[in-house]
Amino acid sequence: MEARNEISTGLVIAGAYADKLRRTLFAQLSSKIKSKEISTTAVAKASRDLNMLLYNILVEKLAVKKGDVVRIRIGYTLEDGEIKWDYDSLNIEVYRRVSEEEVEKILKETLMKAEEVIERKLRVEEVGRTPIGDLVYSVKLGDAEVGLLEITPLDDEILVRGALTSPEPVIIEKAKLKLEGREPIEVIEDKLREISELGRRVGREEAEEALKKLSELV
Repeated sequence: MEARNEISTGLVIAGAYADKLRRTLFAQLSSKIKSKEISTTAVAKASRDLNMLLYNILVEKLAVKKGDVVRIRIGYTLEDGEIKWDYDSLNIEVYRRVSEEEVEKILKETLMKAEEVIERKLRVEEVGRTPIGDLVYSVKLGDAEVGLLEITPLDDEILVRGALTSPEPVIIEKAKLKLEGREPIEVIEDKLREISELGRRVGREEAEEALKKLSELV
């Protein structure tokens, strides 16, 4: 086990915290990635897990707006090539009109079921078709829409393109999935986490611009 490390976003607008955390984590661990002590896949997964938890706390529970300012700090250790978050050390500062008691209450409630929150599945539902007949699906996290996907049928495969803004902003430029006799929506829900982790990480504004262009096709 290695010594405990800490990551901090510094003061950052809430709409950019996920990207800032991910970039900072990769920067901190760049030398260990080069020496193959930890893989980029393991770092990306740890970043995604933490951002899934933070999305639940900041967006779904505290209703923090994109223009609000936050500062997030958390400790971690490296064990057997994986990042282990010290959730007890998670500290969140929110700069808006919300009481510290409310933040502390929601933080404690969420950390009691941290694993359950992290493992929540993103849901998809069909919302329309493009002029050329491609399917368009909305991606939901809880009750909020966090992405759009354009699906092109290809015999027993589908081609997936799209963008997500949460738990981390990504653009999915081209992913092929085999149907194997199943409906497209079943395959997408089953493989969505996998293809989102392979997507290109971008800033929130770029992801939102991609979503805007996709929504105009329906």
